[in-house]
Amino acid sequence: MPKVKVTQEIAGERKKVFHAVKEYLEGRDTLKKLGATINWDEKSCTGEIEAGNFSGSVNVAEGAGKAMVEILIDLPLLLTPFKGKVEEELKKHLSRVTV
Repeated sequence: MPKVKVTQEIAGERKKVFHAVKEYLEGRDTLKKLGATINWDEKSCTGEIEAGNFSGSVNVAEGAGKAMVEILIDLPLLLTPFKGKVEEELKKHLSRVTV
């Protein structure tokens, strides 16, 4: 399965960045249109993405004055041609997250 990995540094404390990412993704219907749900784990600042055609994860790690947000998506082989578009969309959405 092809993987799409997008990382973005966001200024702020890990928990605050996690909540900002969670609020942003839940406020958008992009994943919902694809039949995806995200199971959030507040303690570890992670989320598991589950959908019929793909799966993935969201992870927020602590950095020096910033938090590193990583989204990893596993695409089925049939969606390989859309890998670039998926990566572009994820980067666009992550760049819009503010704390």
